[in-house]
Amino acid sequence: MKNTVLLLGSTILLSSCATFLRKDFSDSVTLKPAQEETLIFVNNEYKGIGEATVEMDPREKYEITYLKPYYLAKSFDMEATVLRKWLIADLASIPVTGPLPLIVDAVTGAWKGFDVDGANNQKMIHWSDIEDPTLYLNQVFQIENLYFEVNSDNIKSESHENLNKLADFLKTYPAAKIMVHGHTDIQGDAAYNKELSRKRAESVKKYLTEKGVNGSSITTKGHGEEDVLLDGDTEFAHKYNRRVEFEFVP
Repeated sequence: MKNTVLLLGSTILLSSCATFLRKDFSDSVTLKPAQEETLIFVNNEYKGIGEATVEMDPREKYEITYLKPYYLAKSFDMEATVLRKWLIADLASIPVTGPLPLIVDAVTGAWKGFDVDGANNQKMIHWSDIEDPTLYLNQVFQIENLYFEVNSDNIKSESHENLNKLADFLKTYPAAKIMVHGHTDIQGDAAYNKELSRKRAESVKKYLTEKGVNGSSITTKGHGEEDVLLDGDTEFAHKYNRRVEFEFVP
């Protein structure tokens, strides 16, 4: 009896087209965002810029985040869907194997795979193109050419043009509230970096309020090196970690 059950189980498994042909459930998924120079994160882990090939299990759900300076980050869940090629293979085998392999593959998820078209067609919106900030609560963005003097919270003059644009934008939507986040890279003393990031965020707030933005609608926070985008002691990582971000808050 035991041998019969084992034989039956083996027959079902081997005749299950999708399960047998796939052998494993790992898929190589290539993510290529619509916008160039986009940082790609999968489950908060950096995978590459512009394009990244990632091994994914169709039975799992993944959080994908696209991040590009000056645009609002885009995060979305990526789940596998039933791929017709596997379903058709099982349906075609029914006259020979019967319906049991179909049931096995449905339960194991052998039909599933990732359709990257939806992921790769995701587009981020530039901060200056936002029309209603209330639709973007808790999303962050940066503005172009926001620079400070070295080891200082003094804003460079070349930063004024885009800060003025941001001030005009905020005055257009007086109900909008933002938090200014200051960040540094991991170089230097952590306590010094945190204080510097706080002062830089405060300098941005001061500039905006001097341009007519309601100060009560702006809060600030200095993170120092506590919330880096990219790990590693490289200039590439440092460049992205040194930043001031703006977040629409309730």
